[in-house]
Amino acid sequence: MLGKIRGGTSVVDTFRNMYQEVVEKKASGEAFSRMKKALNRMEELEAQVGNGPQLTTLLTGEDLFIEFSTAYSEVLSEMARKEYQSVEGDEKLFQNTLAAYENSIKELEGKAHSKELIKPLEDILELGKSGISYPVFLRLCEEKGLNNALEGNLVVREVIIGDIDFARSMHLPLEGEMNQEILEKFDELSSKSKFKPPDSFEFSLESEKIQWKYAPLLEKWKRTTHLWGKMLEYMVDWVDAYTSFAPQDYRWADRRGRAYTMKNIKRTRECNPGLFKAREKLFYKYFQLSWEDIFTHPTFRNEQEAGRVAYSQDSLELIKSAYMYCEPFNNPPQELINKAETIHARASGKRDFNFF
Repeated sequence: MLGKIRGGTSVVDTFRNMYQEVVEKKASGEAFSRMKKALNRMEELEAQVGNGPQLTTLLTGEDLFIEFSTAYSEVLSEMARKEYQSVEGDEKLFQNTLAAYENSIKELEGKAHSKELIKPLEDILELGKSGISYPVFLRLCEEKGLNNALEGNLVVREVIIGDIDFARSMHLPLEGEMNQEILEKFDELSSKSKFKPPDSFEFSLESEKIQWKYAPLLEKWKRTTHLWGKMLEYMVDWVDAYTSFAPQDYRWADRRGRAYTMKNIKRTRECNPGLFKAREKLFYKYFQLSWEDIFTHPTFRNEQEAGRVAYSQDSLELIKSAYMYCEPFNNPPQELINKAETIHARASGKRDFNFF
């Protein structure tokens, strides 16, 4: 539904309305195609992740705000140039330019980041209505950096701050550090710029450099968390497979009957020690971390603080004790099986979700 004006508070709505505005004015050309392409991509991402901080992060990461705004400015300029050639010269063109900016302000009112987007438009209108000629207006816009402000870089800063807040609330420390570094680079470039917003191309390159620096760190964090998550799962399931509640547990219960359920339990008892040991070797090979290191590692502490470790402290203490027995062709001692049944009875070790 490209360019259709609709209700809601999606960050993409503002750009849909801007697109619809130029469609109604029968815009065409290369800049219009780029504008349409950027909006298409915005709507694809919106359909994938919905409206929220993640959408804003993706739009910013792909420079879609900048691409759309640049193309939009070029479309308006091209439309104004064509009208200038066919109507009454500078004065008419000047009036149409100011009218376009006034319409843009109306479209932006009440939308996401409207305060930051409207301010440069208001500054341009104030300059345009000061009694100067159109050529002087264009020159002053360039000298004062008002055209640069229209690129939306002030909005970009607000988006970065939003990304930092989101990372903190979701306990994503590396994402928070990365976005904090991007914000500091934005401010550094702003301080060196003749105009307050930094050059969008330069900032895009610097931002990408930072993202590439953090990419392997983020991947390592993700893989580390995934590996120890599977190790905990294999260990908990192995002990629980020997309990009296196992045949009724969702992990093994099979609708086809008890024989299939017992086959599932048998598979866990026999296979999990080997699977655990294989994961343990990978854990050490790639991250130089042992089983004992899991419980003091920053990734584990972070996930525990965030409430994303799916096991209670009692369950964790139980599998620490079971570790020495988790070998192929071995069983956990009855004492640990009894503890697992006690934990289950209290529901303190119940797995409410499987994060991994």
